[in-house]
Amino acid sequence: MPDFHRLNKSKTVEMSKEELNRKLKEQAARSPSPAARRKKVNPQSRKQQKITEQTRKQLPPQSPVRKKREEEARKAAERELRERRKKKGGSNVVYYVMTAILAVIIFSILSVTVLFNADRIVIEGESDYSDEQIITASGLEGTENLVRLNTAGIPERILDKLVTLDSVKVDKVFPSTIKITVERSVPMAEFYYGGKNYVISHIGRVMQIDSSKADCMQILGYKPAESVIVGGFITAEDPEQDKLIAEISAAVEKAEIDNITTVDISDSLSIVMTYDDRVEIHLGSILQIDEKMRIIRELVFNGYIADTEHVTLDVTDPTRARQRPITTAPPATTAPETEETAEDGETAGEASDTTETA
Repeated sequence: MPDFHRLNKSKTVEMSKEELNRKLKEQAARSPSPAARRKKVNPQSRKQQKITEQTRKQLPPQSPVRKKREEEARKAAERELRERRKKKGGSNVVYYVMTAILAVIIFSILSVTVLFNADRIVIEGESDYSDEQIITASGLEGTENLVRLNTAGIPERILDKLVTLDSVKVDKVFPSTIKITVERSVPMAEFYYGGKNYVISHIGRVMQIDSSKADCMQILGYKPAESVIVGGFITAEDPEQDKLIAEISAAVEKAEIDNITTVDISDSLSIVMTYDDRVEIHLGSILQIDEKMRIIRELVFNGYIADTEHVTLDVTDPTRARQRPITTAPPATTAPETEETAEDGETAGEASDTTETA
């Protein structure tokens, strides 16, 4: 009987050798050469691996000097990185600035060519002229560019041509409107000189020159420095007279006293006014003019002087206003048969010639 165990063992050994040789050959054929294997390995990674292994196994613990040097190197690297970022950011700022400048230049060019062109002119305020007359006097065409338009000389042109205006204001309302605001001249006073009446406004501008009388107070004793024309401004030979007229007019307007007929300024220390052609008022000087006007208003409007009474008021001293009748009111149509006698011997129907009001 054959020894099967022995046969199997020898066969196995022989097959193992053949198989082993074959496998080794196949493996040798498939595996690259050592030079190829060296090429595939990254030198940097191999160096890093070598350093890592040396550091872990062979190098001694890090010294303080080396640690300080590494810290300084790290800080230097961080500074360099920050500087690079700063330079990069600075270049961005320059870019933004150049872009903004370019945008401003483009907007400026468009503003004076295409944008902000006027398409209408608006007139506001009261005057004696139509909107067309005011626009014509201004010299505007309604197509001007608001950015390039210079409004400095426009009010003067309008005032020179339209004599019954005291004030003109020109505004640019973006994006496309020009607004002209006017104020009508209001007669303040008139004076007679050289056979003609000169009517002046509150700003001293001559509104008209003719023989008719205007509905405003008449200044007596005023002498102009030179001949004037309608629309011009007038001044007196004595500058004090212009000051007197301005202050008296302001005080009258403040006290709201209407119907002042005349003001005589021939003597600046003895000014005389007339109210409603029947009340003669002696002001004296211009001192305390507001207080004097307050007293006049109190006497005229609060029943101290009748509507038909002709009297003279002396307010040169505001603390003691004196009233003296010029003419009395017409007598009554019927009178009693007997007259009562007062204790001082005067009849009750008689009035004293002088009345003092504190």
